[in-house]
Amino acid sequence: MKRYKLLKDEATADIAFIAYGKDLSELFRNISIAVSNIMVLNAEVNRTKKINFTIHSKSLDLLVVDFINKIVFYKDYKNLLITDSKIQIDKKLNLKCQADCEKIENLKDRFLVDVKAATLHELEIKKEKGLIKCKIVLDV
Repeated sequence: MKRYKLLKDEATADIAFIAYGKDLSELFRNISIAVSNIMVLNAEVNRTKKINFTIHSKSLDLLVVDFINKIVFYKDYKNLLITDSKIQIDKKLNLKCQADCEKIENLKDRFLVDVKAATLHELEIKKEKGLIKCKIVLDV
């Protein structure tokens, strides 16, 4: 099973992708991997720091956007790129994340795109053939 698929020609100032997962935890992990790989070539690199954070949202759509925007927050304000993560999500949409990170200054030569935010534009989450699929558009 592939983790995610970039959608070409979906938007001009944006980047769109579809993430996949057998469950919500795997889906959100693959969203994290996709966002990191969109920003940095070979983002699965050294992991020099570990962080933990929690998010609560009123809907699954908002949880996706809030999660990606948290990744962007760590990039912009903490100078950390999340390279891998362990995710737990309960039925009340409380997300707990344990993430491995790399310092941005160690990745400057591989930086590709600066993701600004996730959007609700064309956001779609559905179950299909035993997988959860999530289409996401990122503002770059």
